[in-house]
Amino acid sequence: MTDVLAKIFTDEILSRLRKCAMHSPSAEFRWRVLSSAFGPGDRPDAGGNVYKLKRERWARWVASAVSAGMFEEPYGTELKSRLTGIDEDGFRSALAECMTCWAFSSELQLQLVPRPSGRGGRVLEFGIRRQEGDVGLEVKSPRFPGFGDGEHQTTLSRNRLHTYLAAVAMRAALRSANRQFVRARRNVLVIGLPEIQPLPSIVPEGWTTALIRAFYGEKRETDMQAGFDTARLVEEGNFLRQLGGSARFTRISAVVGLAEFACGSDLQALVLHNPYSQNPLEASMFGMWTQFMVKNGQVSCVKHDEPVSRSTSSF
Repeated sequence: MTDVLAKIFTDEILSRLRKCAMHSPSAEFRWRVLSSAFGPGDRPDAGGNVYKLKRERWARWVASAVSAGMFEEPYGTELKSRLTGIDEDGFRSALAECMTCWAFSSELQLQLVPRPSGRGGRVLEFGIRRQEGDVGLEVKSPRFPGFGDGEHQTTLSRNRLHTYLAAVAMRAALRSANRQFVRARRNVLVIGLPEIQPLPSIVPEGWTTALIRAFYGEKRETDMQAGFDTARLVEEGNFLRQLGGSARFTRISAVVGLAEFACGSDLQALVLHNPYSQNPLEASMFGMWTQFMVKNGQVSCVKHDEPVSRSTSSF
């Protein structure tokens, strides 16, 4: 599988990336990953080279995208250009598409079709072939605020700020994707977060909180009378906030948050179903991935073998 990266990231591309590495920690991290490779018979151990392990993971993702036809024309050149370019945002978005392709095809065993048509002549990343009708799939990889260096950057207040800013970025991604989706079809937005730099964009424990805050809302204390716990869900997320009494973003069935936090661990996949979707999706489509739904003002987990209208275990 590592050969697929060698074919795409030529010596010329790696040389250009190495020059940029002198001024960019992200470019240096990328160069170290892409220039690392296991030799014949070499196997990573518990203390193995993190760059080599990361390269193996990226190779699986890219190989999956190649098999799915993502690098074929007329859109393959553009994807390859982003993947091999210097721009960090372009690389992250291209890798997120490959990561999504691998997760949906390998983990969920779904049949993907590359580059289906969207709304108004737009093109989506994937279509999912389902017996009950195709599903549109769009991948967004917004830039999240980095945590930076220094102990003061990891305080509780700092983490809350980064969670809030991540939620803002996700909401912008939702608005953009909504313009691309056809209303008559079931649609899924994927927020993809591959790990492409030495410092995290968001900590794992903040990932779930940021997703729920962006699309559902957050719990806040509203009254402290008589010592009762009066925290309630403030429905300010994009799925629940209404405009003129009407729900918005109803053409989107669900959002999937797909994130990588360490090269040796599984991807973290979270599914947030849209309670106001015109075309909801069955929970079984997402296998064993963790899923959420809002019911009676509560964010609850949905079992993978249950319809989304039923919910269990309050979050």
